[in-house]
Amino acid sequence: MKLTKEEIQFIDTYLIKSEVFYVDVRQELIDHVATAVEASMAEEDLDFYDAFKEYMVMHKKELLKNNVIRWKFSWEVTRQFGLFLIKPMQLVMVVALFFFFRFVDINRYFSAGFTVPNLFFILVMGLAVIQLCYFQLYLKKRFYVIEKTGSLLMVLYYFQLFFMPFFDKSAVSSLTVTVFSFLYLAYLSFFVQALVRFNQHRFNYI
Repeated sequence: MKLTKEEIQFIDTYLIKSEVFYVDVRQELIDHVATAVEASMAEEDLDFYDAFKEYMVMHKKELLKNNVIRWKFSWEVTRQFGLFLIKPMQLVMVVALFFFFRFVDINRYFSAGFTVPNLFFILVMGLAVIQLCYFQLYLKKRFYVIEKTGSLLMVLYYFQLFFMPFFDKSAVSSLTVTVFSFLYLAYLSFFVQALVRFNQHRFNYI
């Protein structure tokens, strides 16, 4: 017995009130709950509300526990990014960057008032602003798969703050520039690929 649009909307509203804010996570839970409720309605001859109430009494804690876990930092995304960094094309890029910065001292193109760390700080913060605008102004909804990928930028920011702080006026070594250029470009590539995959499936959640 298939649920009606109104019944699906009822489940969606219930999950929103239960603080399941990520649209794609909520869609997965809706599919899971709807399938279980449909089976219960058919097997036990219950109406929708009784079947839904019975299911949630037994499984609500488990469902919301899964949602709480998803709110935390995603180590799975970090693992995927780590594997992305060792792909052949990324390794070629880091070698190319190393030899480029080995023979081109970019410090001489900067002044004491605007240093290499200043540039990387602006690049990271600029990308963060673009992502924030994409989430808040364009999507206007929260999607776990894309938001957690964006959280890697925070890691990159703190990594830079520790090893190449924007207030440091000293010359930056070719190795340091290589590492941060590689991480920034790799992250940008990784995020764009995640964005493309996300947009291929996004309308399933709207």
